[in-house]
Amino acid sequence: MMMKRLLLAASLLVFGLAQPAAAHSVWIEPDKAGRLMINNGDPGELDTYDPARVTKAWAFDSAGRPVTAEVERMEKSAAVKPAGNAALVAAFFDNKYWSKGPDGKWNNGPKGSVANPTIAGPSFKMPKAYLAPMATFATPLGLDLEIVPQADPATLKAGDKLTVLVLLKGQPLADASLVADIFLGHDVKAEKIKTGKDGKATVTVPRRGFAGVEVSHFAKDAGSEVEGTFYNASLVFKVKP
Repeated sequence: MMMKRLLLAASLLVFGLAQPAAAHSVWIEPDKAGRLMINNGDPGELDTYDPARVTKAWAFDSAGRPVTAEVERMEKSAAVKPAGNAALVAAFFDNKYWSKGPDGKWNNGPKGSVANPTIAGPSFKMPKAYLAPMATFATPLGLDLEIVPQADPATLKAGDKLTVLVLLKGQPLADASLVADIFLGHDVKAEKIKTGKDGKATVTVPRRGFAGVEVSHFAKDAGSEVEGTFYNASLVFKVKP
C-alpha cells in the first residue's frame, strides 16, 4: 500500500511539473448570494487572484440571444454579472505568462524572466456555465478552446451520459485529455477521457448539484521547440434533480 502511495505521489508531481497552467481550475459557479463567481483553484480550496485577469464576460438567454454582461470585480476575485436572465455565461481569464526553467521550476512572470526555459507561453482560461435550459446549447461561442455539450445540460440527471465536443480555434481537438468531474479537485480527480478523432468524448453526470468537465491543451508555436500557448476550458452545469 505504501509503495502504491509513493508511486501515486510521484506521478502527481510529474503531472504538476508538466501542466503549470492547468495546476488550478477556473470555473463559474453561483455562490450563496447568487453571484456567478469566477473561481480559481480547487473546489473547497479557492485561491485569490487579481480581478483584472478576468478581461471579458458573456451571457445568453434561453433562446441563445446575447444578454449584456459585465465583469464584477471584487478585491481578490471577480464574477459575471448579466443584465438579465441568463441561461449561459462565460468569461475570459488571462493567466499571464508561464515559463519552466532548466531546474524544473515554474515561474508566472513576464517573458524573459526565466533564462533558457524548456517550455513557456501565455496562459488563457475560458470557463462556461449552463444555468438553465437553452435552445442553442450546442452552438459554440467561438472561444479559443471550448467544450461544447451535445445535449442540453439542463435536461441531465445524475447517471446520465453527456457527450461533449472539444474545439481548438473552432476545429475538433483529437486526443485531448478531458477531466470527467472537475469538482473532485486536482490530484484526486475523476478519470481522464481522451477525445476521439472527431474531438468528442462522453462522460457520466455525477451525483452533485453542479457538475463540470475540464480540458487543457498546450499549442506549440510553429518553428519553436519551447514557445506556445497554454489553453484551459471548463464547462459546468446545474444537474437536474
